[in-house]
Amino acid sequence: MALKKPNSVAAPSDKQPEPIKKNRPPSHPKPSRPAIATPPPKEVASVPEPTPQNKEINELSNTTESAATSVADTSAMEPEGLPDAEFGLRLPDSIEMQLEVSQTKLGANPINGVGHLSWETDQQNYRISIEVGLNLLFTTFKLYSLTSEGSINDFGLAPRLTSETRRGRAETAIHFNHSDKTILFSSSNQVLHMEDGAQDMASVLLQLSSIGNANATQLGVGKEIIIQVAEGRDATPFIFQVIGEEEIDSPLSGKTEKLITVHVSRPPRPGSYNSALDIWLAPSHAWYPVQIRNTESNGTVTLQRVTRLSSKLNSTLGSKLSSTLGSN
Repeated sequence: MALKKPNSVAAPSDKQPEPIKKNRPPSHPKPSRPAIATPPPKEVASVPEPTPQNKEINELSNTTESAATSVADTSAMEPEGLPDAEFGLRLPDSIEMQLEVSQTKLGANPINGVGHLSWETDQQNYRISIEVGLNLLFTTFKLYSLTSEGSINDFGLAPRLTSETRRGRAETAIHFNHSDKTILFSSSNQVLHMEDGAQDMASVLLQLSSIGNANATQLGVGKEIIIQVAEGRDATPFIFQVIGEEEIDSPLSGKTEKLITVHVSRPPRPGSYNSALDIWLAPSHAWYPVQIRNTESNGTVTLQRVTRLSSKLNSTLGSKLSSTLGSN
């Protein structure tokens, strides 16, 4: 299904690594891993420790997962086989994203927060961290954090450990065992089969970015992409549909112009997830996810928008990750 790249879509930035292959079905021979050479990524900025004091904290804290990743609730079900599909991928450069987050319930005023997403890769390993909180004068009160760490393989991002922390709750983790193709959850005794190209709630965002960053026609109008996503206590196939090119209001586009994006949607799916997930990727900014909206079945809408992009400084990601992942 060859799809035409929109004329108004800007090309990714220079100095991109060669694409790698993704989602070649298990029954076919696995492609050889290409050589990827890019400058090492950059240092992740630390987040100041906050001090609590706001009457809206409890409400926003209860919904920080959808605010940070906009991934909907899932019910227990066996993951389905993925289609016979193959995508080229090109990882975008390491970046820091500043976010504004809002949640609106039916008949209520919006609750506003702030967020931060850090993406770091050396083309062999990666790390993603997401934080959501409230601004309180000179500090930020952290409500939710999500970290995804792993490597890069023939199918793109390959998570190994996902850690999630919410205010007032114990940390939970998801372990991806690539040797026996299983997913384990610290919050339950469930062990699920892992499909090739499986992602978590954070890595799926950059996996979509990498697909578009390799070739815009892969995210052409009408294209459908199925990715197994692990979250909470389950792993479910997310069916993404490409809606097409859209112009949105964005702080990244300046005061007068709108930002051209490609809208990707995951509609509700009975028996799997009840909410709608919409992601807007910006081709002029290496296909980073610049806007994410989660619409729950009760009408609650959580919206996050990227307000600033900052390139990351050089870091020792490879050594840090091999040390972290080797201990798990």
